Amino acid sequence: MRIERPESYAEAAALLGDAASDGRLVRPRGGGTKWNWGAPAAEPDWILSTSRLDRVLEHNVGDLTAVLQAGARLADAQALFAEAGQMLALDPPLGERDAATIGGIVAAADSGPLRHRYGAARDLLLGATVALSDGTVARSGSKVIKNVAGYDLAKLFAGSLGTLGTIVEVVVRLHPRPASTATVIGVTGSAEELAQAALSLSQAPLELDALDVCWESGRGSLLAQVGGVAAAVRAARIARELPL
Repeated sequence: MRIERPESYAEAAALLGDAASDGRLVRPRGGGTKWNWGAPAAEPDWILSTSRLDRVLEHNVGDLTAVLQAGARLADAQALFAEAGQMLALDPPLGERDAATIGGIVAAADSGPLRHRYGAARDLLLGATVALSDGTVARSGSKVIKNVAGYDLAKLFAGSLGTLGTIVEVVVRLHPRPASTATVIGVTGSAEELAQAALSLSQAPLELDALDVCWESGRGSLLAQVGGVAAAVRAARIARELPL
């Protein structure tokens, strides 16, 4: 299997164009943490790795936006944003050695528990640059949070798993990083109790940052996270009222 590591967007697009002309199957690859997601039709002839497209190109602190190449690791980007008291509100599993990349996360529509408050990956996506199979590079969206320039095609690529093109760059919306966070975890052996607790918390005026539910081997757990200066006080209240 041939692995290609383009160093530019044009090179990535040219590789896809050549593969299409030769009838070869290509799969894009970021950190490889979601390699088994989806239902690939067959083993690829080539792998297009974004490992050399790994930079944070812009961090616009005042505008709460950032421009990242697809191969940038989320963990590295978060560390950079944290220096300015900001964050990208995505917290999916990062995999071995924190390998998950921003391009892979967007392509797989992987968000994490913070989705409860901040929305999914597509909701934080302001723009995208994509290498297409006809050998061209397409751009959609903008670098501003409010964009009224027509159809928001960038969001079409969120969750597409590389089937529509290879994401090579994204523009994302950032949020202020909470001064502190606190987490409450409840466990139960009753699926009904777990569902009721999750429903109750989701409808309560608690401004949860994250809400996650897991059921495995006849036992369930619920995670609720709050952020802010009074996070510990709010978490204590949730713990008292949590019916688990």
